[in-house]
Amino acid sequence: METPPPWRVLEFYSGIGGMRYSLASSGVRAEVVEAFDINDVANDVYEHNFGHRPCQGNIQTLTAGDLDKYKAHAWLLSPPCQPYTRQGLQKHSADARAFSFIKILNLMQNMSFPPQMLFVENVVGFEVSDTHDQLLAVLSTLSFNTQEFILSPLQFGVPYSRPRYFCLAKQESMCFPNPSVNDKLLRTPTCLTLNTTRTQNSYDQNEDDLEVVCNPIRNFLEAQSIGDKESSAIISDCKYRSAVCI
Repeated sequence: METPPPWRVLEFYSGIGGMRYSLASSGVRAEVVEAFDINDVANDVYEHNFGHRPCQGNIQTLTAGDLDKYKAHAWLLSPPCQPYTRQGLQKHSADARAFSFIKILNLMQNMSFPPQMLFVENVVGFEVSDTHDQLLAVLSTLSFNTQEFILSPLQFGVPYSRPRYFCLAKQESMCFPNPSVNDKLLRTPTCLTLNTTRTQNSYDQNEDDLEVVCNPIRNFLEAQSIGDKESSAIISDCKYRSAVCI
């Protein structure tokens, strides 16, 4: 049986390539055919990491035809979060930093080859914004099903408390494995314990248990190239303390 070609993926607001790295780590057969970011320094790092320099420029200058030429199956989007963060002005779509994302949503409705799948990430607060309302309205018009989540790294054993908003969207012809949560926003408790001695995916609000479940910080640090015994001892004794959420 012939192996199907990899998904063609566009990565918007690519930064230093976190989305691309996660895509590669997921094991999905996919090829990032283009990335877009306006930040020169971020593009330098992205190019160093992946040997591919993102298209540098204002996303607002793109046209439907520009995007059609890629014939991308999936889009990854991590638009600016400042319009929605709880510590900001919360101007939502009235914030100039939201304009490019809204432009992309409008372009989707005029494309000959719109994406079949979207993955959108942003801060907690985006889900109550008018930009979020526009996102869902456009996806509904284009016959997408959505599944939305508020998730924290803590739920996956990573010692970092930073809940984020995620939206998965697929055209109706493509099915989610669990369609019962289509068109819903799922908010999870503080801790989704990964302790294998308990029921799989069980929920737990006890932070003391969470500290046991989370992997130690040292597991996420790169090995030191120099033999600094004192630093190694500090890292070895380091215990998890969650970062302050933004």
